Amino acid sequence: MLWFALGLGLLTAAANILGSYLATLDRHLSRRFSAGLLGLGGGFILGAALLEMLPEVFQRGSGSTLPLLVGVGYLMVFVLEQLLNVHMHRLPGEEGHAGEATHPAPGVGPGSKGEPAPLVPIATGLAALAAFNVHDFLDGLAIGASIMSSTELGVLVFLAVVLHEVPAGLVVGTVALAAGRSRKEAVAAGAAIGLITLVGIALPFWVGGVSSFLGDALLALATGTFVYVGATILIPLSEGGRSRWVTFSVVLGFATFAVTAWLAGLFFEG
Repeated sequence: MLWFALGLGLLTAAANILGSYLATLDRHLSRRFSAGLLGLGGGFILGAALLEMLPEVFQRGSGSTLPLLVGVGYLMVFVLEQLLNVHMHRLPGEEGHAGEATHPAPGVGPGSKGEPAPLVPIATGLAALAAFNVHDFLDGLAIGASIMSSTELGVLVFLAVVLHEVPAGLVVGTVALAAGRSRKEAVAAGAAIGLITLVGIALPFWVGGVSSFLGDALLALATGTFVYVGATILIPLSEGGRSRWVTFSVVLGFATFAVTAWLAGLFFEG
């Protein structure tokens, strides 16, 4: 049974890698298209946080502990940005306000060697990757625990999870590229969230279950991180593209998650 579960996990990992690979197909993206991709990712992440993760937190939560952890997750990324002085939520070349740091224009700055400056701070990329790893780890736990209960239920949960994985990989790959990572590193980021799903799947088989509160706490922290990365960083950053395409891309990203969540619901109802 474990090998069957891990086989399903490999399919979700392949979907993640495919999505991150798709993000690397065009190496030299225009400013507006890059902004549109960031908006798409921001909308998708925000949709995941508001439509799936936050309702689940409130459903599981007893008292104020889990909602408090949502706030802690949000503040963790905010404090990290402040400590590392990377709170620069504009595309390269935008004029900043007095006393506020901006990215240098592409090809400008020490050691740039003519290469564009990153569109987002490295810390932002790491925060997004960490949040997706938590999210996909919990997805893996859901698949593994469901298969331990019933093969049929496990397959349904797998179908619900895999629907999100290609767009999730696309978002992770896009954010990695925007943070100045290489195409190989962007694909590796997609592979990372796929592999953490395998760990999540195997864990219930190895230990016979996991602490329900630990899983709930991780979900709440990841929710707060998703809200920050999507609403406070990626969507405002994408607005630097100054294009109606950016507005559409944010809505499209949110709608993409909403549609995949709806399709997942159909599988469960079936």
